[in-house]
Amino acid sequence: MRRLWYALAGVLALLGCLGLTATVPAVRRAISPRAEPTSLPLRVAGPRYDGFTVDVDRAGRYAVWATRPIGAPDLDRCAATGPDGRAVPMAAPNRVVEWTEVATDDTRWTWLASLNAPTPGRYAFSCRLDPGPSGQYAVTRAPEARLTARLWLEQWRGLLIAALPAGVVILVMTATWRRRDGNQGA
Repeated sequence: MRRLWYALAGVLALLGCLGLTATVPAVRRAISPRAEPTSLPLRVAGPRYDGFTVDVDRAGRYAVWATRPIGAPDLDRCAATGPDGRAVPMAAPNRVVEWTEVATDDTRWTWLASLNAPTPGRYAFSCRLDPGPSGQYAVTRAPEARLTARLWLEQWRGLLIAALPAGVVILVMTATWRRRDGNQGA
C-alpha cells in the first residue's frame, strides 16, 4: 500500500514540476512561439455578432470561437456559407480548448466548432446569441497541436502547480507513517 502512496506522490510532484516549468516564458515559447490564435477580421452585418463574414485567404481548417462560457463544442450555434453560397459543414474540435485574449480586455474564448474551407473567399456565418446579445464570435486558423498544448498548459497551470506541494505532503506523510510503524514493532 505504501508503494501506491509513493507512486501517487511521485506523479503529483512530476505534474507540479510540469506546471512550474510552464510558467517559464522560454519554455512556453518553445512549446509554441504564438501565445494565442490570431483572429481574422470580421465584418459584422448589424449591431450584434449574430451575422458576420470573414475573408479566408487560403483553403484549410478554421476554428470558430465564442465568448460565452460553454462546456463543450456546440455545432448548432453557428452555420457557415461558402463563397459559392453553399453551406459549409461544421465539425466539433477534438477537445475543448479555451484561451484568454490578453491583447484586448482578457476576453475568454472557447473553441466552438471547426470548418474546412475548401477555397479562399468570403465566408458568411450566422450564429445564435444566447443567453443574451452580448456574446461575440471570432474565426481563426485552427490551432495546431503545439499551440493547443500551450493553451491547455496555461489553462491548467495553477492546478498543476498545486500538485507539487500535494505530492510533497503525501511523500512526507507516507515516510512518517513508515517510521512510526517501524518504531512500534521494536
